[in-house]
Amino acid sequence: MGAGTRSPSPSLGVVGGGTMGQGITLVGLLAGMRVVLVEPVDAMRDRARDFLHRYLEKKGQGDRLRDLLLVADLESLRGVRVAIEAVPEDLDLKQAIFRQLDMLCPAPAVLASNTSTLSVGAIGSATGSPDRVAGMHFFNPAPVLPLVEIIRAEATSEATVQALLELASRMSKTAIVARDTPGFVVNRVARPFYAEALRLLAEGVAPAAVIDQIVERGGGFRLGPFRLIDLIGVDVNFAATRSMYEQTYGEPRYRPHWIQEQMVRQGRLGRKAGRGFYEYPSGASVVEPAAELAVGPAVGRVALGPGTWAPGLAGLCQRAGYAVDSPPMVDTTAAFVAAGRDEGALELLADFDRQLPTKVPLFCQAADLGLSEIAPRLSHPERLVGFDGLFMAAGVVVTLVAGPGLDADVRGRAESVVRSLGREPTWIGESPGLVLPRIVSMLANEAAFAAGEGVAAAETIDLAMKLGTNYPHGPLEWGEAIGWRRVLGVLEHLGRETGEERYRAAPWLRRRARLEGLPEP
Repeated sequence: MGAGTRSPSPSLGVVGGGTMGQGITLVGLLAGMRVVLVEPVDAMRDRARDFLHRYLEKKGQGDRLRDLLLVADLESLRGVRVAIEAVPEDLDLKQAIFRQLDMLCPAPAVLASNTSTLSVGAIGSATGSPDRVAGMHFFNPAPVLPLVEIIRAEATSEATVQALLELASRMSKTAIVARDTPGFVVNRVARPFYAEALRLLAEGVAPAAVIDQIVERGGGFRLGPFRLIDLIGVDVNFAATRSMYEQTYGEPRYRPHWIQEQMVRQGRLGRKAGRGFYEYPSGASVVEPAAELAVGPAVGRVALGPGTWAPGLAGLCQRAGYAVDSPPMVDTTAAFVAAGRDEGALELLADFDRQLPTKVPLFCQAADLGLSEIAPRLSHPERLVGFDGLFMAAGVVVTLVAGPGLDADVRGRAESVVRSLGREPTWIGESPGLVLPRIVSMLANEAAFAAGEGVAAAETIDLAMKLGTNYPHGPLEWGEAIGWRRVLGVLEHLGRETGEERYRAAPWLRRRARLEGLPEP
């Protein structure tokens, strides 16, 4: 394939013909640019050619292949106005490439790296003109995901940033500008999504498929953490986490997990290898149909105590047809205590337990409370059921936890009550923070650290996470909606139960929690 002359637009050079290099090349071609793709390995160059050909032909845009020059050496990049490096995350390799690009593509050409975690300043230091070097981080699949992170290193000039913003606009991408810090915005803030899921799995709280189901059908995420790791590549995800951990000199929040390392050593790399957390026969993706909800009849009365940890629960019960009362009644079908630790939950639970008939399920929100600390205070701990109140009204799946010695009859009644509310009960083992409150609170906390450190503005962080990872909400928006005091409560509960520093709250978050409820200045 040779470079055509049809398009007068500026030339784009891409170094690296792997998945990201192919995607960036495709984005450039679809934007009407002439693109030079450099890939020295013959087999990878052939795969890149086949992929680009199939994609463009399928889209009815095969004529754009005339604007592609696919070559083996960097010499062909002479004259391009922007060169984007997209090789593996190896600092020495990237610096070697940028030394050559600095000579082959003199000013005013802009040199960009698609690095996802490495220091852009360190990459640019290999050149004699670091002011022309910036990060331009695309997300996989590059032709689909709309976000691009523009990374401004200490030496990066304003002209370089503006040139890349204009290029992103030409490519129909939404660009954000972030500081040159480990992981930038998206890869940094997303770490807890994977890390907490891996820890839940290792703790035996639930199998990977159950955690994914809770995250997807309970929290509205498009893909659960384990499906997403398999899609990204277990090795790629592990390498990103390890890079973050090393660059931050052992920050506990980014500590890699032994489960991923074992999987990498075993070749269980996800979809590309045919097996990861799931099996992929012939490379097919795992698609599990959602279970049909078996909605039971809503009969009787529900006792609902005060508290703010189950927003929307009263309305959910009323819409299902239950009469809702504040104090426990003799004919109560079930009782819910939605109070948090600082709202007197332990006292309320003990009071409800004294008044309720023995076989009535006593539900307690368990995001900032442990059932093992509640049960000793009750006369009938065999009726105790923990539930995720924070996400009960919003999701289809409701997470439940059995109290110590839960009576089998009470368990069945609890499931019937949850189904009568139009929700699917999903049982997990007892764990501080449950699944969604733990993961979402840690996402909000990491975003709060990033905002407090000036990596990007709060609204920019939220935009980046929605566009770059398809999260249903920005993590800071979510923290605001849940309430920063409750997010802090989950984190402090995790810290008490585990003794791990990884759960310390960001100062930015603590300030928001203290000021919550006060009028805006």
